[in-house]
Amino acid sequence: MRTVFHYIERDTFVHRLHPMVKLLHILLTLGLIVVPYWPTLRDLAALLVWLGLNAVLGTVARLSLRQFGFLAKILLGTFLFILLTQGFMYRGETPLIILGHLAIGGGVDLVITREGLFFGIILCMRMLTAVSALPLFVSTTPVSSIMAVLTSLRLPPTFSFMFVSALSFTSMIFEMWSTILDAQRLRAFDIESMNVFRRLSRAYVPVLTPLVLMLFRKGNDLQIALEAKGFGAPGPRTQLEVLRFTWRDGLAAAGLVGVFVLCLWIKYA
Repeated sequence: MRTVFHYIERDTFVHRLHPMVKLLHILLTLGLIVVPYWPTLRDLAALLVWLGLNAVLGTVARLSLRQFGFLAKILLGTFLFILLTQGFMYRGETPLIILGHLAIGGGVDLVITREGLFFGIILCMRMLTAVSALPLFVSTTPVSSIMAVLTSLRLPPTFSFMFVSALSFTSMIFEMWSTILDAQRLRAFDIESMNVFRRLSRAYVPVLTPLVLMLFRKGNDLQIALEAKGFGAPGPRTQLEVLRFTWRDGLAAAGLVGVFVLCLWIKYA
């Protein structure tokens, strides 16, 4: 089972980039979405430019859209919730959809305003921009390269290991979940055929219980492997893979910074 947090080995320009450039892309993405913003067309245009950059990088890296299927389902529900809540709760002046009057307490009008809906769209675009950047890094960078670049940054070995393990365990959980569902389906216990209420009442216990037990077993095996390899032992650390920063990486980093400056100019010009 391929997930958005699974490395896909391919020979593309994005795969050959130095991991430092991809980390720069993530930092610039976070910088773009955390800067102060207003629900205006300029902010939306800046997000669309950066989201277009992510789409171009994903196309160059030959990432399949099916890989984002599970993530798209989660984001779709989240986006619908944000649009509805912001449309109702945002104090706008232009009614877009009037659903009626709810007589609770002093009464409240059920109105979706244009300003609230646009504010919800901005929030969804910011979330989509942030989420689309991480798979570009994880799916195009092997774990060994991630560890190498974190070590070159003089980060504590424990932090580097926790960061890489979090990425690996995310993919592992999805794979275990799929394996358990297939095993339960062979026992005539098909969750997909159940309705929502039946799932909540009796479907997830036979799946979550073996998942937790398998995770504990994997954690124990990981602890034994770390102790056998001397993790945390004193002394200088060596690297199996030495990463080289080439002129192509410099041009790619300059291009990312240039697009970032363009987005800031669109936002504040």
